[in-house]
Amino acid sequence: MELPSSLSVLSFNVELDPRSSQANIARLQEAAATAGEAADSADRRIALLPERWWRDDDEPAYRAAVQELAGRWSCWVVGGSMHAERHDGTTRNLGLLAAPDGSEHGTYEKRHPFAAEALAGVTAGTGPAGFDLDGVRITVAICADLFDPALFRGAGPDDPAAILVCAASTSRKPDPAFARALWTHVATARAWERNAHVAIADWAHAPHLPGVRTCGVSGHADPTRETPPFFAPTPAPAAWLHLPLGPLARLRRDRLSRNFLWPADPAGEAASNGSRRHPA
Repeated sequence: MELPSSLSVLSFNVELDPRSSQANIARLQEAAATAGEAADSADRRIALLPERWWRDDDEPAYRAAVQELAGRWSCWVVGGSMHAERHDGTTRNLGLLAAPDGSEHGTYEKRHPFAAEALAGVTAGTGPAGFDLDGVRITVAICADLFDPALFRGAGPDDPAAILVCAASTSRKPDPAFARALWTHVATARAWERNAHVAIADWAHAPHLPGVRTCGVSGHADPTRETPPFFAPTPAPAAWLHLPLGPLARLRRDRLSRNFLWPADPAGEAASNGSRRHPA
């Protein structure tokens, strides 16, 4: 099967409300409307929502909201995440992938709870998850997991074309420049390590919980670019990112021919489990 030439990813850099899921649904819809149309067809469009835009503990309502957005927008939706209580009484940072027809396609979890969520007792999930979107492989990760290189090792024929990151960046600094620079470097490193596009959706820079602000680190790290910068920030409140796949395949072949990519190891393969998943 011939692979498509590109993917279109809707990256959000939107100011969200830490108190209201319903307000955030409206803000995401408004932001999506400003982004206009994507270049690719419905099965090659992916809306990437920020981490924990859903602020309630009602998991069925969260799943229904993500599925409704996928149907409304006629595209894949990587549904950000929520704090969901599991049957064993633990709480995970969990997200849902929905297909363009609104059906569920799988879930993903955060491996490394961060800061306030770790202190609140959120437990480690299974980590980044891989999915096959009609012949195009993607990996979905949540926020701090991108900073763990052990979850993103290796480069082989089944590796993803894109790593999609749902973020809710937080910083104790009043200025977002430090966090943005850090995320730029990490995203670029992951893109080159995995020979994959890295796209991030985040909350815009604004006050968040007491003592912290979100930083607006949304953007796209593209390893196929021939000149710097390799990371392009997403303009607020949302924009479609163009992820070319042909140049990515050519770059992979060239790097493999020079022994500049290395196969996965068990640590990298542990980053995926469950149905409809492949090693991240």
